[in-house]
Amino acid sequence: MKHPVLTAIAVVVLLAFIAVGGGLLWAQDQINPGGHRGPLTSVVIPTGASSSEIGKVLARAGVIHDSTLFELYVRFHGDNQMLPGTYSLPKNSSYQQAIAALDAGPKIVTASLVVPEGYTVRQIAGAIGALPNMGLSAQKFLAAADNGTVRSPYEPAGVNNLEGLLFPATYTVTQGESETDVLEQMVGAFDTRASTIGLEAAATALHRTPYQVITVASIIEHEAKLASDRGPVASVIYNRLRVGMTLGADSTETYYLRLTDPTLVPSPSQLDEPGPYNTRLNPGLPPTPISNPGLPSLMAATQPPTTGYLYWVEINPDGKLGFASSAAGFASLQQQCRAANLC
Repeated sequence: MKHPVLTAIAVVVLLAFIAVGGGLLWAQDQINPGGHRGPLTSVVIPTGASSSEIGKVLARAGVIHDSTLFELYVRFHGDNQMLPGTYSLPKNSSYQQAIAALDAGPKIVTASLVVPEGYTVRQIAGAIGALPNMGLSAQKFLAAADNGTVRSPYEPAGVNNLEGLLFPATYTVTQGESETDVLEQMVGAFDTRASTIGLEAAATALHRTPYQVITVASIIEHEAKLASDRGPVASVIYNRLRVGMTLGADSTETYYLRLTDPTLVPSPSQLDEPGPYNTRLNPGLPPTPISNPGLPSLMAATQPPTTGYLYWVEINPDGKLGFASSAAGFASLQQQCRAANLC
């Protein structure tokens, strides 16, 4: 209900305000601006905010153009609830449009976040930052993924790196969720899938830690383009680890180089550069996973077939790999690779 004294004061002030030097036309342009409404912008109305505070929030976001006149307008019209919450409101709105939206209360605004298999944490962050009307930051997501705020049970002690521990899937993100909220959802999804496939028991049977098995899966994700090759690639990796051979997986060094240049296509000489992820030079697995593997690659890493393979080479333009158990077999595969102009 309108307060008589406040209403009278508001009317007097409003009339005085708009009466000065063509103010009426100016005020009308503020109350009901011309032109089309602008793009949607995210606005958060705090609980208990006054009409003055709400006007300032709306003006800062460009929903309205003058917070003082908005406050007077609200007081004059009265009986407005203007509920707190997160809104997606068009810029250049009329006062009545803005008030009606706030009186109706916040709508649930969602967006679909698609995370393909093999995406890195940086690629996921970019997708999150590009979600419309969510107000999420790629940099804040990266910071949360690297500062230990959110941890996975498969993350080794002393490691603050969630690479490989975010499950590729399509997620529904709700307006108002933070970067940390989204990160927790993705880590939780990975934990559920890992438990379903018996990651810990499989790692024990393979004489590896779960984190090492995840790292193997991340390499499989990039090295095997065809589903039929995932298992054999897994067997090569474990066989080489067992006999002490370097893995020679170019995808690991590529991952490292792209940390500083995401679009880099490494040259042969760059792939030979010393570094912690160079599995041509360094024995064993790289320090972390090199991407976030999907369920098929995780399954291949936890249930590798028993083979004598020690080599793989791409032999077909569709990505098909050939496998060999000896240096002579490897040389033969290389000839096929060169014949197909793949090497």
